[in-house]
Formats: sequence, structure tokens, C-alpha cells
Amino acid sequence: MLNGKPRAALGFSYIGVLITLAIVGLGLSGAAVLWQFQAQRANELALLEIGEAYRLAIGRYYEATPGQIKAFPLTLEALLEDKRFPKIQRHLRQAWPDPFYPKQPMRLILQQGQIVGVASQSTLAPIRAQGYLDVESGFAAAKSYQAWQFIYTPNTLAELETQVLSRDW
Repeated sequence: MLNGKPRAALGFSYIGVLITLAIVGLGLSGAAVLWQFQAQRANELALLEIGEAYRLAIGRYYEATPGQIKAFPLTLEALLEDKRFPKIQRHLRQAWPDPFYPKQPMRLILQQGQIVGVASQSTLAPIRAQGYLDVESGFAAAKSYQAWQFIYTPNTLAELETQVLSRDW
């Protein structure tokens, strides 16, 4: 006897505490997995919003180019402050970072030194399987967020704006 209790009762209490701790640990690990899943879904949604904002800004810059020969921006700063006109135009409110890597910018997609689009740097596999815009049709088969390339196709700005504004998040 120890403290007025039989030794067998003390051992049983110890096992009960261990089982309780194991159950709590499993519950917490399940909650951590759920939290990670929710965080990835939120970043995925942010990536779609930010990517389309960049695509629209690039499209507006391209279509606003004076003259017959259109040009894509050479820098992100040109989207923030387009100085080609007497009054500065702003095609993009701010240079948003990659939602999956908040301290890094979006990866620029260049053609002949001009910015035609952006993409994430994340190698995670996307969660979303459907609900993409027509311009995002290739996203469903993407193996990673890097393959979600938000590239502006010339002369599609009006259609793109209509799709983005009517998106059902």
C-alpha cells in the first residue's frame, strides 16, 4: 500500500492518464491537419484573386498602349505607375506577394523581356478541382500551383473583365 491505496490502483490511474494524453494528441494532430488544409485553401483562393488582378493589370497596360504597336510592361512598377501618359495611370493598386510565400514576389512570366503574366512559386498540389474561369481552364490538370500561369492574351480584356467580375467565389 502507498498513501492508503493499493499499488494496482496507482498503476491503473497512470495508464488512464496515458490513454487520455494519447487521445488528446490524436485530436490535436487532426486539428493541425485541418488547419493546414484550411490555410492552403485560403492561399489558393488568394492566389486566384491576385493572379487575376495581375492578368487584368497587364491586359489594361497592353490595351492602353498608344499607337498601333502594343507593348507589355517591362517592370511591375510600370503597372503601378504607367508614366506613358500626361496623367499617370495605375493598372495595379499594389505589387502583391505570392500568397504561399508572403515575403517573395509572384514569379514573372516574360516574353522577349516583357511581362506577359505571373505565377506562384509553390510546388504544392492544388486542392480545387473545379470552378475555374474559362481563361483558367488548364488549371484543373495542374500538378502544382506553379502551373497556374496567369498570362494575358492580347485582345481579350473585355471578356476577361466580364469573367473575373462575374466569378462566384
